[in-house]
Amino acid sequence: MTGEVSAPARVRVVRLLRVREGREADFVDAYEGVRDGAKRFPGHLREQLCRSVDDPGRWLLTSEWESLDAIKRWRTDPDHTALVGPMNACLHDDRWTGVFEIVPEGAGDRRPRRGLTSM
Repeated sequence: MTGEVSAPARVRVVRLLRVREGREADFVDAYEGVRDGAKRFPGHLREQLCRSVDDPGRWLLTSEWESLDAIKRWRTDPDHTALVGPMNACLHDDRWTGVFEIVPEGAGDRRPRRGLTSM
């Protein structure tokens, strides 16, 4: 054992969403506000929004963060709450969110850390 402390694992948040018909433009506008707020938040690395080619009402939103702590801080920040309200108003209730540890390339048999929980 070398006594090295490993860096916190990066995490990716994945959201599967269904946008209400006719609210697509409002959703994208609201998402851009959330994205811009996240970009200014410590620990945020990147965002991506995708729309299904098979079901245009289905959307995929991903964000990458330096650590689980960073995304937890963002999700409890008052700015986050204010920004996501207009976006969520465009969505149906059947949405899913998952938080995943990113396994570094070339990690071999490195096993993911235990104790990661979804939010």
